[in-house]
Amino acid sequence: MRAFVHGLVGVIAFLCGSLLHAVELIGEPQTRTTANTATIQWRTDVECGTRLQFGLNPAALDRKAEGAVTRDHTLQLEALTPATTYYFSVGSARAKLATGSFTTAGEAPAAAPQPSLIRRVLNVITPEKKEAPAAVSQQAPPTRQTWGHIDSLQDHFERHGGDFSSKSPDDYAAKAWAFLQRARAENLPMKLDDTDGTLRVFDPAARVFGAYNGAGKTKTFFKPDNPAYWQRQPGRAVKSADLRFPSR
Repeated sequence: MRAFVHGLVGVIAFLCGSLLHAVELIGEPQTRTTANTATIQWRTDVECGTRLQFGLNPAALDRKAEGAVTRDHTLQLEALTPATTYYFSVGSARAKLATGSFTTAGEAPAAAPQPSLIRRVLNVITPEKKEAPAAVSQQAPPTRQTWGHIDSLQDHFERHGGDFSSKSPDDYAAKAWAFLQRARAENLPMKLDDTDGTLRVFDPAARVFGAYNGAGKTKTFFKPDNPAYWQRQPGRAVKSADLRFPSR
């Protein structure tokens, strides 16, 4: 009987020791990558569950993968982004054994080129649309959205409104806005002042001049009396083609 008890105690001690044994990692995790996949392998001293967490931020591994209970652990991650660094941790359901990182193969996506000053000014004045540039016949936005200084509108209307048979300050402001739309569509002469972003536009046939500030609002709109007025205006000459307008 005593021998049986001693044997039973030995079995219990062995089982408890096995259950309490901490899983240990043998070596370091190994990784192999392609542009869109990564294979991660590691080995433990005893059999345990296969668990891996990974993500783009080492402090927030928000994705996971799991496998069988084994000593030799292998997991393949798919649908990854090329040329991207991922961080991971490996272990079992009860313990994290190691951390690491890997970078997928391939080239990083090319950064989108920054728009030129010309493009930025024109985007503000007449935002680009995929289907077509704004049509001349399109209804103008409210005057406060097209005219730079509302306090100056009445004065400009009284001095220049008659040049365009405008019936009111709002009608005059709308025609100034429509002139820019036509200038873009018909490739009328334009000058861009790099010092303050002012875009100046001229129609030599109708002898119409308009200036638009960097915020996209009209500064002035009239018909110059002097034929040389346009030549004296500051700024560098630009063309509609240079502004990368959407196709009509």
